[in-house]
Formats: sequence, structure tokens, C-alpha cells
Amino acid sequence: MMDNTFKSEQAHLTMVHKTLQETLVSIDKMLADNASTAKDFKQNAGKETALNFDSYTDNLDTFAAIETMNKQIDSFNNKQIQLQNTKSRVQRLLPAPYFARIDLKYPDETESIPFYIGAAGFSPKPEDPMILDWRSPLADLYYNNQIGPTHYIANNSKIAVTLNNRRQFLLHDDVLQDIFDTDVAVQDPLLVKTLQANKQSQMGSITATIQKEQNVIIRDTDSRALLVNGIAGSGKTSVVLQRIAYLLYKYRTKLTSDDVLLLTPNVLFTNYINQVLPSLGEESPLQMTFDQLLGSFNSNQLSFTDKNSHIQQLSQQLNKFDLTADSFKNIKLNGKLVFDKATIKQYFDQTPKSMSLDKRITALTSVLINQVENGIEIDSQNGKIQAELTNLTDSEQEQIFGRIISPNSDAAFKNATKRMLQWRNQKLLKQLEQKNWLNINQIIKAVLQIEQINQLDYAFTKLQLLNLARKNLKFVMIDEIQDYSLDQILFLITAFPNARWTLVGDQFQSIHNSQDPLTFETLKRIFEKHNIKVTQRNLYTSYRSSGEITKAFVKHGSPELLQKINIIQVGGKKPSFVDNNDLEQLIKNLKSQIKQFDHDELSAIITSDSHLADSLNKRIDNIVLGTTTDTMPESGIVVLPLALAKGLEFDNVIVADINSMYYRDEQFGENRIYTAFSRASKNLIVNSKKD
Repeated sequence: MMDNTFKSEQAHLTMVHKTLQETLVSIDKMLADNASTAKDFKQNAGKETALNFDSYTDNLDTFAAIETMNKQIDSFNNKQIQLQNTKSRVQRLLPAPYFARIDLKYPDETESIPFYIGAAGFSPKPEDPMILDWRSPLADLYYNNQIGPTHYIANNSKIAVTLNNRRQFLLHDDVLQDIFDTDVAVQDPLLVKTLQANKQSQMGSITATIQKEQNVIIRDTDSRALLVNGIAGSGKTSVVLQRIAYLLYKYRTKLTSDDVLLLTPNVLFTNYINQVLPSLGEESPLQMTFDQLLGSFNSNQLSFTDKNSHIQQLSQQLNKFDLTADSFKNIKLNGKLVFDKATIKQYFDQTPKSMSLDKRITALTSVLINQVENGIEIDSQNGKIQAELTNLTDSEQEQIFGRIISPNSDAAFKNATKRMLQWRNQKLLKQLEQKNWLNINQIIKAVLQIEQINQLDYAFTKLQLLNLARKNLKFVMIDEIQDYSLDQILFLITAFPNARWTLVGDQFQSIHNSQDPLTFETLKRIFEKHNIKVTQRNLYTSYRSSGEITKAFVKHGSPELLQKINIIQVGGKKPSFVDNNDLEQLIKNLKSQIKQFDHDELSAIITSDSHLADSLNKRIDNIVLGTTTDTMPESGIVVLPLALAKGLEFDNVIVADINSMYYRDEQFGENRIYTAFSRASKNLIVNSKKD
């Protein structure tokens, strides 16, 4: 029976793969034909469209002809884009056309209907879906682990069906390797085989192996803030990226990648994940670290000396602060004083005190701009200034007006003079619009009664006073949320007031020194204080590491954690622990240890700090990554500090100095050990060195 099933499925795969190949050939021909037709049309239309503006009627006819031509060109362009999109989907499917099948029986049908699920949707005919996109409502049934009567939601309607079979495939190109009929979304043998594949320099998608608890998070569209608490190796980051792909698919008519911000822990991590969404056919959202986000508020490249932020105090007192003359800067143009700060203060005092401070500053900006524009209007009628117009060289006229001018009336002279003055004052007007005359540093010092300025305080104050909040940003995704401070969270809520949030982290991977580390309970209170309800989901299944490595790192989490976790890759090689008398013996042992690893695998030597990483990088052969590199190699050995290794995964890990003070820190030591051990998938070697 199984042989017949295998043969039947192989025949189906052969047919689908052949159809995809034929479609690709057909699309290439249609692309070439469409491009050729468009080129011919443009050439002929240009010759045939006579530009006649002799009369009002001729104007209308000419404009109508141009509009018709433009619409036809748009049609060619749109067809080209649609064909390119289809070609892209087919190219993504060819290496693995699908990964699963579900058999559904509808109430009014006598037989079950098979549906194949892949990384993208494909339909040779609109009414004949050959492959369902994994994000489609029907595909949700595959991930939900419910054989028998069930339902799915499509177009806001509940559709009852009976799920009679769930089948998984292991295949490549048109070759079927294995079949699993199962009542769980991904059977362990297939999942383990996928998990045990060598780690890559860049993260891949988990589309074929999404688990039920992960699927719930990916498809959540109800939660304003979704907090994902997952142990190391539970797929948190992968879930976030699949979630972004799902949201872009579900809301494709009103959501683009520009509406989504993904905050990552470091640039190396950003580069590690940046191919996941393109591999799913979606553009990557805006990705940056929190420091990069802060840097976007520091346009003047100021230096900051205070390490402690005061966002909570600023949020309470800033709007109550009464600006003084020192809260402003003199405004100059080409070294000439235009407004002194005392005058600016006088204009500020004329704004309504009932308004909030940011609105008073906006009103003040309008007053200052109006003063300049009124001056331009008056000066444009001044005969002496008008005379300057005639002294302009041809190149100056080209620069100001875009052409050589010859005004022949008083009104023309006035208008040209006005444009000349506007051009001369463009830097001043830009200065006023950008509010560079606001002395933000001095305001912070006055509000907080301090002398040194913190970068986060500066960005928050600028955000508030200049009303720079991005109210149109729809989704913010934050990885490694446990590393954020309370002040950073308050800043983000202020910066993106209308966003929906996905917050992903692991309390046991909080490794950075902090006077007040952020707990998930505190995090929930912060959001709920701002009327943002938080839904928490927990991921306790360990996928990345072998059973022995998982047990080794989990015991550094909490006593209760071992009771909660579910280990997928049971067994494996036990971690080995090596004592070294000094640095020289450590170097010797490290050289020996890395020789044990397969060169086709990706391995890491993790250190407590960048100084030791740099030192090892110079002393050990075959190290292919230094601490300043922002991308990982395809395979081989890398050396990097734990702070940089966070979020990454490797086949093999060597911890270089487990007995250093870094790992013995009373507050964060256990978390650092947990984090270092959990980077390993297959082998873990732990070195200690005598002080």
C-alpha cells in the first residue's frame, strides 16, 4: 500500500515540477513579448501623437491622446510586474514545490479533496490551486494538529470541514525522498532531520517545520502587544520573521514592508537574518539596532557623556517646563544675526500657555517662518533689491530660476525678486522648519538639573518637543527584549504610539550589566500603563540543541525550567569540560579542539569579552572571523564575544573561559552560561583557565 502511495505521490510531484518548469519557460516568453510590444508601442505612439496646442479644443485632444498613451504604457508596465512576480514565485518553488498535503472533506462533498502546501502559492488556472501558500487560511489546518471535524476562517466566514489526512514530504526538485502520514503537524523524524542539518551563515525560514504553538504566534492578528517568552533554541527569531511574512500576506492591500520596524541586537545578527523574508517572497522591513534608531535623532553628531538616562523624570516634567531665553539659540544666516534668543523668547511668550509645549514650539516655528516670509514679501518690492536682479550672471539665473529670465513688467520684477530672496533664504527657512534654534541640551540640563547629557534623554526630548513620533508605523518587532531598559521601552512607546507590538525574548538570556534589569512582568505593566494590553505566549520546546546540551544549559536557567521544557533532539554527545593551567595551555587545547570539527560545519569559540576574542583570533590558525566582521562565513571556525554571539546558532561551540569573572557575576553569571551553552547544536566544549 505504501509503495503505491509513494509511486502516486512521486507521479504527482513529477507533474507539478514539470508544470512549474513549463510555466517558467512560458513566462520568460511573455516577458520578452510584452517588453517588445511595449517598445514598439512607445515608438509608434510617439510618432502618431501630434502635439497640437493651437486652440482650446486642440489642447483637449492632445491631452486626451497623451493620457491614452500613458494608460497603455502603464498597462504594459503592470503586466511586466505581474509576470516578474509570478516568475519569482515559480523560481522559489522549483527546488521544493511543496512540503505537505492535507485532505479535506466538505459537508456537501462525497470525497476528500487533496491540497498541497508550499512556500508560495501557485495556480496554473485561477480556479485550480495547484499549491497553497503556507499563509493561506486552508494551510492553517495543517499546522493545528487536529484530525477530524474542524474549521477554518476565510473572508471572515467560518467554514466547516473534516481533515481526513495530514501528509508530510521530504523532497527536492522533482525527487520524492520520504513520506510521513501523521496526526501532528511535523513528525519528529522529519523535524529532527531538518534540525540536524548543518547550520548556515544566514538563518533560513522554518515554513515546513512550523509547530502548533509557533503557528498561533505567527497568525495572531488580535493582540495589540504580543510578548513571546521562549527558551533558547525554541525558534523565537524564526517565528518573528515568519510572522512578518504572514502579516504582509494577510494585509497585502494595506500593509507594506515600510510599515514594519524590526529591532535587532547587533549588525551581525541583522545580516544573519536578512535573507529570510526575501526567501519567502517578501521585502525585508526596516531593520536596525536600538543604537542606530537613537542615532537617527542625533543629526548634529553630538557627543554624550552621561551613561544614565532619565526618561521617566523627563516624561513627567518636560511638558511643565517653562522655556527661558537660554532654551533657544541665536539664528544666523551667513554669519548675520536674524533672530537673537531673547527675541525668540518674546515670540514664544506670545503663544497660548494653554497649549502643550510641543504645540507651542510648533506655533513658534510658524511665527518665525512668517516673519521671514513677510520680510521677503516687503523686500521684493524694494527697488534697490530689485536692481540686484539685473546684476545676476547667467549661471546664477540658471541656478535660481532654472533658466535665463527677462522680466518685462513691475509684477514680473517683483515675482522674480521674491524668488531670488526665497532662494537666498532657503537655508534659513530649513533651519527654522527643523527647529535647529531650539537648545535641546540646555533644556534637558534645566529640567533635570544636571550638567552631562545622555543620548537617550536627548533623543526622547527631541522626539517630544519636535513631535517626531511616527504615528503611521503599524508594527514594531523587537528581538532580545530582555536586554532593553525601562527607559528604552518608554522611548519606543512614545516614538511609535499607534504600533502593534511583537516582543520576543528569554528572561534567562539577560546578560548585560544593569542596575534595574527588565522583567517580563515589569514589561507588561509598562505597556498596560499606556493602555496597550499584552498577550503572553510561552515557547518551552527546545529545537536547536541536542538533548544533552539542552539539559546542560537549562540547569543554569531555573530549577523549574527543566520540568517545563520539551526536548526534540533527545540524546546526543555530552558536553566536555577541560581545565587549563594558563593561556598557553588554553591556546594549545583550543587548536586541538577545533581540529575535531567538520570543516563543512559552522563552529564558534565564544569568549567573555572582545579583548580575549581579538587575542585568540591572532594566535589560532583557521579562524575566519574577527570581532569587527559584520557577516559570518558559510563554514569553518569563528571567534567572537558572547555579547555578539547572542541570537546566533552554531553546529559546535567552544567556550574559552568559563571560570572568568564574567561568568561568575552574581547577578548575570548564570544567564551568561545559559546563553553561551545554548549557542551549540551538536557539540559543546567548555574550557576553564586558572587566574
